[in-house]
Amino acid sequence: MSHQPITEEQRDLAADVRADYDAIRNGVAVLEFPAGKLQLSGKNAIQFLNGLVSNEVKTLQAGDGVLATFPTLQGKLAALCRIYNIGDHLLMELDAINREKIFKNLSRFVPAGEFFVTDVSEHFAMLSLQGPRSAELIEAVTDQPLGQLQQFRIVERQIANADVFIAAHQRCGEDGYDLFVRADDAARVKQMLLRDGKNFGAREVGDAAFQIARIEAGVPREGVDAGEDYIVLESELEAAVSYTKGCYLGQEVIARIHWRGQPAKRLRGFLVEAEELPQRGTELFAVEGQMAGKRAGEITSSTHSLLLDRKIALGYAHRYCLEPGTEFILKLGETEIGRAKLVELPFVK
Repeated sequence: MSHQPITEEQRDLAADVRADYDAIRNGVAVLEFPAGKLQLSGKNAIQFLNGLVSNEVKTLQAGDGVLATFPTLQGKLAALCRIYNIGDHLLMELDAINREKIFKNLSRFVPAGEFFVTDVSEHFAMLSLQGPRSAELIEAVTDQPLGQLQQFRIVERQIANADVFIAAHQRCGEDGYDLFVRADDAARVKQMLLRDGKNFGAREVGDAAFQIARIEAGVPREGVDAGEDYIVLESELEAAVSYTKGCYLGQEVIARIHWRGQPAKRLRGFLVEAEELPQRGTELFAVEGQMAGKRAGEITSSTHSLLLDRKIALGYAHRYCLEPGTEFILKLGETEIGRAKLVELPFVK
């Protein structure tokens, strides 16, 4: 098969992606995500929210945060979110694709009284620092020690004379922090992070390199690797579930799967042997075992790993085909396009 020669523009793009990736793995990646941000307050806020999400909210003290899901009645993932106790209110951060849906869902409870929800997505920006030197950069620009901030703990600092809430959140396998700042201050804060971050290998990073690092880390992306097609536990989101809290929507299904067995399929990693990257929806057919010759899963996202220098993918495999090393035939429609071998996540540790 003939291949078109690589253009100078493509070479420049590849070099940019490599430089972005190196910042994630060795320095500090400065990213900006169009996240949804909701503010919840009122005497009944925690009570109402606790009955809707899969993790415990009642025990959160000021400065605490938690990963949680909004499950459907069938236990599938309607939305994934981070919930932070800021003191006088709760701050919820979630993927922008779920912002309107969850805001409308929560607004249904406002008439019950002592519960208020405000969409502050346009008033606050969210910057994210991802990389092994992120904490050093934060300490340099705030002139305050950060300490060993546990995942989803949140603190308030000042950067470039702007108030910033800093939450620990590893998004792609490296040390990471989300920074919530007023929209009017965001450009000034980002400018300082990039300027003072030169000594820490900081660089503004695009989505291409971030997606490579995310897949290498085995982190599912909502709307791609996780969503309403999958039960929460199928997407390996155990960290977002409490099995000791009170009732919430979808709890019965999730608890039954947890205590009595395992999901019908699970998110896993795949080493891919194919000429092209398998697209989302590419089917997996088992080569051996009791599922031999049968459809046993699907690919949800794929990339060329820069660290492993090979094609890798995330996807779902049937519970009978979860043994590391299990091999599959990749099919797009009726066409066989390659092979895949199941591996434990993450690809890169």
